[in-house]
Amino acid sequence: MKMQLITAFFFFFVLCFVLGSSGLSPDGLLLMNFKSSVLVDPLSLLQTWNYSHETPCSWRGVSCNNDSKVVNFLDLSNNSFNGPLPVSLFNGTELRSLDLSGNMISGEVPASIGDLHSLQTLNLSDNALAGKLPANLVTLRNLTAVSLQSNYFSGVIPGGWRDVQFLDLSSNLINGSLPPDFGGASLRYLNVSFNQISGEIPPEIGANFPINATVDLSFNNLTGSIPDSPVFLNQKSDFFTGNPGLCGDPCPISSSPSTISDADSPTSTPAIAAIPNTISSNPVTNPATQQTNRSPRTGLRPGVITGIVIGDIAGIGILAVIFLYIYRRKKKNNNNNNDKQREETTDTITLSPDESRRFTKWSCLRKDPETTPSEDEESGYNADQRSRDSEGTLVTVDGEKEMEIETLLKASAYILGARGSSIMYKAVLEDGTVYAVRRLGETGLTQRRFKDFESNIRAIGKLVHPNLVRLRGFYWGADEKLVIYDFVPNGSLVNPRYRKGGGGASSPYHLPGETRLKIARGIARGLAYLHEKKHVHGNLKPSSVLLGHDMEPRIGDLGLERLLTGETSYSRAGGSSRIFGSKRSRGSSRDFSSIGPTPSPSPSSLGPLSPYCAPESFRSLKPSPKWDVFGFGMILLELLTGKVVSAEEVGLGIGLTVEDGHHALRMVDVTIRCELHGKEDFLLSCLKLGYNCASPIPQKRPTMKESLAVLESFKPL
Repeated sequence: MKMQLITAFFFFFVLCFVLGSSGLSPDGLLLMNFKSSVLVDPLSLLQTWNYSHETPCSWRGVSCNNDSKVVNFLDLSNNSFNGPLPVSLFNGTELRSLDLSGNMISGEVPASIGDLHSLQTLNLSDNALAGKLPANLVTLRNLTAVSLQSNYFSGVIPGGWRDVQFLDLSSNLINGSLPPDFGGASLRYLNVSFNQISGEIPPEIGANFPINATVDLSFNNLTGSIPDSPVFLNQKSDFFTGNPGLCGDPCPISSSPSTISDADSPTSTPAIAAIPNTISSNPVTNPATQQTNRSPRTGLRPGVITGIVIGDIAGIGILAVIFLYIYRRKKKNNNNNNDKQREETTDTITLSPDESRRFTKWSCLRKDPETTPSEDEESGYNADQRSRDSEGTLVTVDGEKEMEIETLLKASAYILGARGSSIMYKAVLEDGTVYAVRRLGETGLTQRRFKDFESNIRAIGKLVHPNLVRLRGFYWGADEKLVIYDFVPNGSLVNPRYRKGGGGASSPYHLPGETRLKIARGIARGLAYLHEKKHVHGNLKPSSVLLGHDMEPRIGDLGLERLLTGETSYSRAGGSSRIFGSKRSRGSSRDFSSIGPTPSPSPSSLGPLSPYCAPESFRSLKPSPKWDVFGFGMILLELLTGKVVSAEEVGLGIGLTVEDGHHALRMVDVTIRCELHGKEDFLLSCLKLGYNCASPIPQKRPTMKESLAVLESFKPL
């Protein structure tokens, strides 16, 4: 019996030895734990990771020491991973380099990161990490490079950075003040821009920095004078901009390059005073805090800022001179030609050919909105169009607002942005009425297309809905065309103050959850109305969605591409549907739509790789309502998840079931999870709706009426 026990023990020992020698190493087990936490792996990078290997050294993104099975380098950057950050990942004590940048990893950095004594470089940028900055990073003496930019870290910056050389904490929610005991004796680069740091710059902080170090403190709430430390005197002025209360040498430049003065100043012009404060990601915020929220990762280069400011000032001056000149010429012409004016309901403002070529204006031709050119007038069109082209014609189409030339001449005009030859102006009248006026420039429209242009404009003008941008009128000249819209004050969804990053694979919104759902409902209402009226937008994207004072969305860009190309309408079988977005623009263009407080309706410059374009749109020039449904689905998913969803993720998300409620909560933007906690059923319905709308198969997409019914079936949060 005793011999049997010894034999059994021997075989058990051998079995344990064999299993232990053939199993995955401890570092491999840690990485497999990370794999299990990843909810979305669109590039399938982690498929090669499995338990059948002895070590993870052959796995993609993993590098080991040549003489051991220990992981030294882990690079999983730019893979669009979505999931929480596992604590166990920081138990690899021999890790020297960790790069998880360019994903959508959420959660907090655990305190166990302080145990990575071999860590030299840490890059967690461009994720959705939150919580306090890990204070024990300063205890890692081998750590020389840290990048935590573009996350949601909050709290104060810890002091004691003795050995770090590169530290990037920009584009977060860091508050408090700069620590006097910051350290930084080895510092070469420090970037804390686009945060909410307040207070004065401690003189001690610059005394420890090397003279040749780069220090970027821009776009915070710093006050007081800039210390006269050599390191600060060597910085560029734009490294201090965006701090209204900061003064000293170098002198900070303006933090709002597209505006003339502070929006809250009592001496501000009506154009500037109409601009609301930045919307915070918190639904209830202090007014002072609202003004501190700025868009990260959207700073312009000094050359671009200077060019924009000079262009604005020059444009305002030129417009004022031109308006005065035209007004005097018009008055003189009216006095000399009163006996030649036509007796009709349409009042026309006329210009000479020379004036037309030099003149960019908007004025008033009051015309009955129900009065449109009839077929009986075709015979006299050739003669009429020659006179019209030589004189220039300005028409209002809404029948409600009447604009007098004298009133418009006194309006303040500001350049909001440009795209190609198209320039958008903001015109503010003395009574506070604001218009957005787009100058189309050389559009390629022939002189024979005035009636097509007018017909299209009037068709758009008849579309009146709270969730559509209202079109008020247009100007037709030989060399240029103007389109007049209602001004929408809060910009578009691509406005930098609502996004952490302009475009790219990760672009979370600085908006509370209820506001995002309100925007989604409004877009759905607007599109459902368009489709009910037999119209199609055809090119829906975030820049087409403008936000009003109450953050109610208004869809813009209606028919503008078609006005630019001058193409005739497409008709669907069984109906006379007018198609607005008749063709995708594939030409490159310079887009300044995010400049200034209010990007406004603009023609599309989206290329064929735009994630908002339905796959079938690149095989056909005939738009369909299904195109709009696809674009709406992509925008809805982006509002919920805080990122641009890839085609692979759409394919995975279509299979969501009722049992996936908890999984759905982990997929949404980390900044709104608390608001949605306990509402998993509603969230799951919204996610399923977004994925179904973004289906690559048009026949499987719901209608906008059905989509709206889903969103309105639940009460607001």
